[in-house]
Amino acid sequence: MIDDRLFGPTFGVESFWTWRTVAKLLDGLPLDRRELKLFRECTGRSKPPKGGLHRLILLVGRRGGKDRFLSAVAGYRALLASDWPRTLSPGETAVVQLLGKDKAQGAILYRYCRGLVLSSTILADQIIRDTQGGIIEFTNGAAIEIGTNDVGALRGRSSIGVLGTECCFWRTDSDHLSSDEEIVLAAEPAMAMDPTGGVLIMASSTYRKRGWMYKQYQSLFGNDSSDDVVWLAPSRVMNPVLRESFIQKAIERDGSKAAAEYLSIWREDIADFLPLDIVEAATDRKIIERPPKDGIRYFAFTDAAGGSGADSFTLAIGHHDREADRLVLDAMRERKPRFAPAEVVNEYSVLLKQYRCSDVSGDRFAGSFHADEWTRRGIQYRDSTHSKSEIYLAALPLLMNGRARLLDSERLRSQLTGLERRVGEGGREHVDHSPGQHDDLCNSVCGLLVHMADMHTNQPRAALIAPSIISDGIDRRPLGHPDRFWNPD
Repeated sequence: MIDDRLFGPTFGVESFWTWRTVAKLLDGLPLDRRELKLFRECTGRSKPPKGGLHRLILLVGRRGGKDRFLSAVAGYRALLASDWPRTLSPGETAVVQLLGKDKAQGAILYRYCRGLVLSSTILADQIIRDTQGGIIEFTNGAAIEIGTNDVGALRGRSSIGVLGTECCFWRTDSDHLSSDEEIVLAAEPAMAMDPTGGVLIMASSTYRKRGWMYKQYQSLFGNDSSDDVVWLAPSRVMNPVLRESFIQKAIERDGSKAAAEYLSIWREDIADFLPLDIVEAATDRKIIERPPKDGIRYFAFTDAAGGSGADSFTLAIGHHDREADRLVLDAMRERKPRFAPAEVVNEYSVLLKQYRCSDVSGDRFAGSFHADEWTRRGIQYRDSTHSKSEIYLAALPLLMNGRARLLDSERLRSQLTGLERRVGEGGREHVDHSPGQHDDLCNSVCGLLVHMADMHTNQPRAALIAPSIISDGIDRRPLGHPDRFWNPD
C-alpha cells in the first residue's frame, strides 16, 4: 500500500494510514503506538489476535473508504499473496470474489480494482482478460470476479477471498436462499482448498439491529478471545479528509439516518413491517395467475414508472370473493426498466380488458404522466386517495386476518417481507422499502387490496355515512376510523 510501483499512488498518502493499519492487522504485522490506539478504539479490544485474520467485519461509515480498501485486498490476494500456480491444484483458478448488494455497487468495485491494477507499473501488464464489469483474469491464473450477493455464485467454486460490501443491507430473512447468513455459510467452504486459509471480509455502514452483521458486532466487539475482529468506526475516523460540515448537514436533515451512515450508530427507529409467515399463509401455492371468469367484477391498481430510472411499471388485478369474504389477487405484471411507458400502458390495457376492467387506480404523481395514455386506450385512470405508507398500513390488517389471497411469487414475497416500518417526528409511522431494494410490485398488490376493501366496505354501508364523506365509492374517513375496514369477526 505504500510502494509506488504497486498501490502506493492511491494508499500511500497520509490520510490512508487508518486503512494501512487494518491491512497490517489482516497480515498479523505489529502495530505502532498510534495504530494500536486506533485498533483499541475501533474494536473495543485490548490487543490484536496473533497470526493475522481470516475473517474481518468492517462497520465503517459512508465515504470512509471501504470499497477502495476491499479492492486493494482483492488485488493483493490475486496477484501478490501467493504463487497460486504452485499452491493450487492443476487447472484450478484462484478466484477473489467481490460481492456488492446490487449491480451498481459491483460496478464501483470493478472500477476500483481495475484502476488499482492499471495504475501499478508492475501489475498493469498482468491482465490477460477483462470483461468490462465482471471478471479480471491475470497471467498467474488468478482472477477477480465482481458480482452480487448470490449464493449460486459461491457454491461449487474455489475462492482465495470473499469480500462483501454494504452487507447490512443484504437480505436478512433466514428463509431466503441468498440471505446474509447463507452467503457466509457458502463462502467458507468455497475457501476450504486455499492453503493460506482464505480471507472473508464483510463490510458495510451500520443500519438496523438485525442480521448477520449485527450478530457479529454483538459477539465480537470488545471480545479479546476471538480470532475474528469487528472494526467499528465513523466515516471521519477512517477518512480524515471528509468534511465535518458535510456530515453535520446530513445530521440536520435526518439525524437517525445520518448517525447510522456517518457515525456508525445502529438505528433504533426501524422495525420489520410484515413477517414472512404471514405472507406465506396468505399465498396460494403453485397458483401464478387466475384466469378471468364470467360474473365476477375485477379491480386493478398500478404503480407506474417513467422507464428510464430504477423503478418498474407494475399492475395488479383482483376481485372480491363475496362468499368467503376474501380479497383475491388474480394477475400481476411487472416491466423492469428500460421501457417506453406508452408501450407498457398499451400492453396492460389489453390485459385489463380481458378482465373487463374499464378503469385502473394509482397514485396521483404517476397519473399526471400517464392518464392520457390510459384514456386513449379506453381505460380511465383514477387517482388513489392514499399515500404509499397509508396503503401499506391499511393492507397490513387485511393480510394479518387472512382476508387477502396472493399469487405464488417469490419476488412479491421478497418485496413484502422487505418492507420496513419507521417512526418519524411526532410518532407518525412511515412504511417503505429498505435502501437499495424495490417495492413496485408489492405496492400495486397492496394498493389493489386496499382499493377492493374500500369498495367492499362502502357499498353495503353507504346509506349510513354522510354523502360528504363518501363520493365515487371512496371512503375519505381517516384510515384509523373504527369503521374504516369491516371485519366480520
